[in-house]
Amino acid sequence: MTFAHTTGAARLIDAPGIDGAQTVAMSVDTRTVVESGTETDGQASTAMAYLADQVVFVTLVTDPGSPHPPLSSQITGDLLVGAVSALRG
Repeated sequence: MTFAHTTGAARLIDAPGIDGAQTVAMSVDTRTVVESGTETDGQASTAMAYLADQVVFVTLVTDPGSPHPPLSSQITGDLLVGAVSALRG
């Protein structure tokens, strides 16, 4: 997809298995080119769990300007499993 100076490519990634829920996960890589030609790459991943009457989702967005190393997209799945577990009590 493209918007102004930004392009992105979305793809399905492995979602964690959760008993009694359907899960899906996706990732998007973005690239923004500014007027000077400088390119900034970003990444976001989202994981969702569909329960009987609820939807749980977790999104992790990587800040391309952060001085810290990016978190692994595996964190998204781990947080989803934890959120569903907490919701179920």
